[in-house]
Amino acid sequence: MFAVKLENVTFKYEGAKRVAVENVSLTINEGEFVAVIGANASGKSTLAKLINGLIAPLSGKVEVFGADTSDSSKLFEIRKSCGIVFQNPDNQMVASIVEDDVAFGPENIGVEREEIGRRIDFALKASGTEAFRSQMASRLSGGQKQRVAIAGVLAIKPKILILDESTSMLDPRGRREVMDVVRSLNKEKMTVIVITHYMDEVVDCDRAIVLKSGNVLFNGTPKQLFQSDEVIKKAGLELPVPTKIALKLKENGVDVGLPLTKEELEERLWTLLQKN
Repeated sequence: MFAVKLENVTFKYEGAKRVAVENVSLTINEGEFVAVIGANASGKSTLAKLINGLIAPLSGKVEVFGADTSDSSKLFEIRKSCGIVFQNPDNQMVASIVEDDVAFGPENIGVEREEIGRRIDFALKASGTEAFRSQMASRLSGGQKQRVAIAGVLAIKPKILILDESTSMLDPRGRREVMDVVRSLNKEKMTVIVITHYMDEVVDCDRAIVLKSGNVLFNGTPKQLFQSDEVIKKAGLELPVPTKIALKLKENGVDVGLPLTKEELEERLWTLLQKN
């Protein structure tokens, strides 16, 4: 079943000289883990807002589990089923204590008090933030705050989780913490859309969608993407570090294929050393 379907979608911000998204058509399946990548102003964040119904297309159609985002009567259910975690977690926090912040979403949509308690427990556990339950959110690290922001979204029990550059302000450790949570949620069949410019976050995804100037430049697996020099150059992207190392090795006569992760590179180097 399609979780998200876009048909010939175009959107332009008021006063802008050019469209942000132009004639985009794509589908995202339920339970899929998809990365949306591209340079600044490529249309990535606009795509997230279109899916969540925060903005409506000028032309074309956006459907979330079959509901049209242009239908105002469907927007409440669409936004319940599709949660977004933005770049700066401070902008999403509304309460000083973590537990109260996580409770805000379900309270706002009218969930009964007893159920809210269960949802808080679920969201804190799923995001690995149980230890912060009674702490002041302002005293947490960037990675911890972002995990609390994810917990706040999970508490409304969405079917789709969108991370809109949610790790861009974090250090490597914070990024790993957040992505570990996201991968775990996806394994539990949650549909995940990661908007990012970090190529190492793309590696574990089922699919990568590359945008350039509001158009879909590529739609395929990460492996296919990193094998396409043309797409990488056109989109202004960089290869993951292990892949860069592998290509440098190949230039010097050592062929280890095209590993995408550090572990894959280590395994291939070890295999090569054993043969020699």
